[in-house]
Amino acid sequence: MKKRNIGLQDIVPFAAFVVIFAFFEITSQGRMLSPFSLNMMLDQSVMTIISGCGVLFVVAMGSIDLSVGVNLALSGVIATWAANAFGGPLLIPVALLVGLIIGLFNGVVVAKFKVPSFMQSIAMLIGVRGIVNYIQTNIGTQYIPDSMRVFSQPYIRYPAFLVIVAVMWYVFEYTRVGKYCKAIGENETTAEFVGVPVTLMKIIAFGLSGLMAGFAALFSLTSVGGTSQQMGVFFEMKVAMAVFLGGVLVTGGNSAKLYKVLLGSFSITIIVNGLALIGLSETQYSQSFQGLLLLLILGITILASHKRRKAHIALPDEPEDELLPEQMAGK
Repeated sequence: MKKRNIGLQDIVPFAAFVVIFAFFEITSQGRMLSPFSLNMMLDQSVMTIISGCGVLFVVAMGSIDLSVGVNLALSGVIATWAANAFGGPLLIPVALLVGLIIGLFNGVVVAKFKVPSFMQSIAMLIGVRGIVNYIQTNIGTQYIPDSMRVFSQPYIRYPAFLVIVAVMWYVFEYTRVGKYCKAIGENETTAEFVGVPVTLMKIIAFGLSGLMAGFAALFSLTSVGGTSQQMGVFFEMKVAMAVFLGGVLVTGGNSAKLYKVLLGSFSITIIVNGLALIGLSETQYSQSFQGLLLLLILGITILASHKRRKAHIALPDEPEDELLPEQMAGK
């Protein structure tokens, strides 16, 4: 069985998480570990992690999806309207369907028409936000049906969260979808040459990102109880920060790991809550701290990645961390 080498690139996210948590645990005089604080951090991280699990497929290819915030908002607004108009149970399928459609649309535009993912998702961010604001202005604040509020209960909310993350982890690590996404991020030309359906994989990756935004909309609606003008605002930035703060490179490839999304999401929540506990809850402190930490972690992971690539060039017979697509097909 092949041994997996653990390098600096893999250690940095864990080290950063431990240092951040230890720092705020000490400066807050032990309040970070209180049951109330731990429960709050978990609850605040749920939506970021769920959406991040979908965005990870896109980032693994070296692309980005900055439309997840407006996707969450539009999915939530339409699903709440449908649930109130035609029955509470429609809340779930409508939210997921709207999220999936937006994700697939992004994927088709990026894959078929060769539009850079950054430009496409920015255009969607601006355009869909306008649609959400128009709907919210004309309809006003909506509340989910009482029958759907049961999904906010911890005994339903957290098991559902764990199931979603487990399924996405399995798909990303043990199916061709995840492996092909990472192969595209490593070298799209080579991946296409050896038979990876690049166009299809891009559509699927964006579709999964949109679907997870739909799930995040459900968690937001059941947690808050309804929609608002601020729904999903800057959520895409929070998800992107979680992915990259966790140590995933913007170039994707084998640096993309789901555990890094978890670490990044919890790190952001710890920073925000930790600053509040020590009396520095203002937004500028939180954003500055996150920005500086992100630059530091990205710098270290990029340096580690360069060293690792040089080592592979120097030792061409060394086995790769991931199987090539044609080898995967034979497994």
